[in-house]
Amino acid sequence: MDRSLLILIATSLLAAAPLQAAGDKPGPAAYVTIETRDMTIEFAGDRAWTISRILHKGAVITGRTGFYGTVFSPVGGKWIGTGHNEGGIEKVERAVLTVDGKPCELKDKAVYRGHHAELRKQSMMGALRLEAVYAVMDDRVIEQHRYEATEEVKIGVLYGFMHPFLPSTTEWMAEEADGTAVEGVFDSQGGHRLREDVKWTAIHDPKSQRATLVWYPKPLVGQGMKTFYWDKTVYHKLYNHIYSNATIATGTKFEAEVVLRCVETDTATWKEKTRTLAKEMNAAAK
Repeated sequence: MDRSLLILIATSLLAAAPLQAAGDKPGPAAYVTIETRDMTIEFAGDRAWTISRILHKGAVITGRTGFYGTVFSPVGGKWIGTGHNEGGIEKVERAVLTVDGKPCELKDKAVYRGHHAELRKQSMMGALRLEAVYAVMDDRVIEQHRYEATEEVKIGVLYGFMHPFLPSTTEWMAEEADGTAVEGVFDSQGGHRLREDVKWTAIHDPKSQRATLVWYPKPLVGQGMKTFYWDKTVYHKLYNHIYSNATIATGTKFEAEVVLRCVETDTATWKEKTRTLAKEMNAAAK
């Protein structure tokens, strides 16, 4: 066969090959654990260095079933972000971990102990740039996301944060953006609970005798189902639905932040203790 024809065929095959093979991951199959006074947070490399478990004083609050962080699907496309790779892989450009100000290696099975750890990463999800900071402190976890569209993006769905709470949780409550108090129970039948913009929401697990407060420094103004729980048998997963069927222009910037805190409590007092904690958070933010 003519050499020039062989070169042409090879070039065509390379051009047709996908940039990422099906099943590729955004990082190594590595788990790194941070332990502070009250909190234990596990980060996963193959989830683009997002959270993969949260524990409070040894009790599991959220597990590995389900992804965390940001995912989005372009209009007519499939999911991109964290452990989702159906529509493309979140490309981590930089990930740096410090514990009490000292740099630490992101290596499998590493466990670091301190009072203030930060994992900072920069990544691309299609045309969306994400700058994330996950701060693990003695009594809380702070998640900060900043986004920028590097070109026009037609978003089908964008979830800013996801937290898969254990299915042993039984009740939830929230304060809506206008101050209205709402609450409800889970039945694990696949429905969607809450579906409002909120100042905070909380969830109770009688098995571990824990309540978790999910508090927003600024209420997230969402679209679609807004802030909601997906009430399934495998988890009661909290989503922040920020964009739904929206086109954002090149250079558009937006951000989101959430704080998680846990409290030990029985079923009789969990609502009172959680409301008190939310008031403390509000007062400290002023």
